[in-house]
Amino acid sequence: MMDVEMEKRKFLNLCGKRDQALLSGEKRMTLGDMERLTYLTEFFELENYGIALWKEFGDDVKEPLEAMMKMLDEPECIEDRWLDDEAKGEKWLLEFQQLALTEEYREWIRNYIDKKYEERGLPYPTGADFD
Repeated sequence: MMDVEMEKRKFLNLCGKRDQALLSGEKRMTLGDMERLTYLTEFFELENYGIALWKEFGDDVKEPLEAMMKMLDEPECIEDRWLDDEAKGEKWLLEFQQLALTEEYREWIRNYIDKKYEERGLPYPTGADFD
């Protein structure tokens, strides 16, 4: 198991400029950013760093998270249709790959996603899946 610092370095190397700015504190983290980054760290099996993200940036998203949880408890939200989590995750993976800083990292991410999807018996997600 990798320690948090090793996981952080690995993840930061894969990130595009915007995510690097978020993770360095140059840009303010939103709840949507945290949801996406948490999904990505879990997908790339960097769970320790994913937990560390919540420790570092959790206070930044606490208020909107609590508001969203309260809203979801409302009876009228039970019937709402939310974006399919799998589709949302696939879109985040494609964007993450496209925004990687080098072709080498984009290729590594592509191969990793291929491997994980092959293990699940799924085809690699494409942008056409979200049109």
